[in-house]
Amino acid sequence: MNYFLSIIIIGFLLISCESKKEKSLGSKASEDTSAVETTVNKEPCVGGIYVKHAHAYNNFIIENQGYILEENIRFIKTVKESDSKENVAEAYKSLETQTKRSLDSLEKLCSFNGNVEFKNASIELFKFYKTAWSDYKELVKNETKAKRIKAFDKIKIRFNDIHSIQEKKLEENFSEAHTNFVNEYRLHVRSTPLHKELDSIMYVK
Repeated sequence: MNYFLSIIIIGFLLISCESKKEKSLGSKASEDTSAVETTVNKEPCVGGIYVKHAHAYNNFIIENQGYILEENIRFIKTVKESDSKENVAEAYKSLETQTKRSLDSLEKLCSFNGNVEFKNASIELFKFYKTAWSDYKELVKNETKAKRIKAFDKIKIRFNDIHSIQEKKLEENFSEAHTNFVNEYRLHVRSTPLHKELDSIMYVK
């Protein structure tokens, strides 16, 4: 597998849930109605974000990841399509803001019946996203679309050469934690088309 940008890797993770494999990226979970009582978070939560049901807990994490990915898609499209330096700067600011907001939300999220594996793996991945965006800053400085696209092509190579090892490890940790969580609480995971868009825009062939 070729690796690109810290954000896309998770889009290609396959997780298993009751012998069915789905993409973890952009996925949402619903509860098995026969197991509703066992999927309630009965752990006290003081001063943090409490999520009551396992399916909602899963969705809280996955949706925050999705918000970041969507902003990254918008930023890349803006870099490639917009003639305006100001538009690129605005898209980059939105990406930074959303990444920070989602990371803050995950750090405030209380554990689920003592389970912190999924949360912690997500936090480490989101921290990597936040750090990786520093490579994007030079794109904001380019005055023309042609220069931005040329610079972006170099950034893609740098991400593959420099970040791929760390990225792959974080991806594997996230995938394992996600799989463990959905299997423990018998969640059905439904995929959304987001990973297909990421494929077409960002995946390095």
